[in-house]
Amino acid sequence: MILKWTLIRRMLATPKQKLKNYKFPDVRKEDCEQGTSEGRILGNNPNFFQKYISGWGPGGQKVNTAQNAVQLTHLPTGTVLKVHESRLLPKNIDIAFERMKFVLDRQINGENCYEEQLKRLQIAKEEKSNKRRVQARKEKESYKNESVE
Repeated sequence: MILKWTLIRRMLATPKQKLKNYKFPDVRKEDCEQGTSEGRILGNNPNFFQKYISGWGPGGQKVNTAQNAVQLTHLPTGTVLKVHESRLLPKNIDIAFERMKFVLDRQINGENCYEEQLKRLQIAKEEKSNKRRVQARKEKESYKNESVE
């Protein structure tokens, strides 16, 4: 009985729930220190270089003068990431580390990265539901044909 319920739960799980135990490359927020306009290598982790830069886009003079955008560089791979989603610097730092996690995962794992696995699971789920839908249509048409005859 318990085995039956676990199988049912797995069948009903969303693709994100199936990947909940996925292990991302190590990108630690606690390594972040206050940077200057020249930038700074982050605390205990010499793999990251963080720089605060002026923002861009709409918002007038305030956006152009305040340094609330973040440029994060992963030194071993040379990956550069710029983030200016929010007007708040701490929020942009969090967003930058989150995005860097996905970028490094894609570079390290390639086809087996989180995003690709999620995409494959979503496509498989969509194909399965499309098969069910087509089968239901066929059954409905055959039922209509039987009732007409």
